Amino acid sequence: RKKKTSNTKYEIIQCATELFLEKGYTDAYVTTIAKKLQISLGNLTFWFPTKEHILAEMLKELCAFQAQADAKEADKKYSLLIEYLFELAMFASVCKENHNIEDLVLAAYTHPLSLGVIRANDTERAKKVFGEFCPEWTDAEFVQAENVVSGIEYAMFMTENTEILSFEQRVTSCMDAILKIYEVPKEIRKDIIVEVMARDYQSRGKLVFENFCKYVGEKSVEELQKTAK
Repeated sequence: RKKKTSNTKYEIIQCATELFLEKGYTDAYVTTIAKKLQISLGNLTFWFPTKEHILAEMLKELCAFQAQADAKEADKKYSLLIEYLFELAMFASVCKENHNIEDLVLAAYTHPLSLGVIRANDTERAKKVFGEFCPEWTDAEFVQAENVVSGIEYAMFMTENTEILSFEQRVTSCMDAILKIYEVPKEIRKDIIVEVMARDYQSRGKLVFENFCKYVGEKSVEELQKTAK
């Protein structure tokens, strides 16, 4: 019993991730998480005072998961930039196809704790991805840019497709706006956006959360093994 309690934090993250994907953020309740894990609500709130705290911690794990993909691309010209934009297309595609994931993503961009995680992570990531295009920028300028970029991303995720604005149009418009903010030259913007949109972001999007759930599950097992030693 003591071993289970010491690993409760990671079990909660794993269970919550699965529930968020199954029910969406709005319809997933902390009482359901506690019941599934067979722990008291008090035990759960000891680790995470609110559902938003769970969401914020889950996003930290998602950022770590994404960083692994970035690390594989770090030595290729423009590959970090392509991967950065590819993720946007991928997440937008998943949100279009899956209402529960759309609800989860929109919640992440509207709750202060989770939005703070997104902005902090993406600010550091932007320095690596866009540093060559704006070498004179200060840390404060990257922070200011990300505050605007996160708003652009949120607008892309929440906007519905219409006859006037198709899915491809809103995604490419979002990409172009972000690249402009980070001073990427027009000729590079156009070529990279074309390359990203030609990739199979739909199929990758369908797999990303499945792979993330596996990643969180493996992390939970690793932490349990540590506490058992």
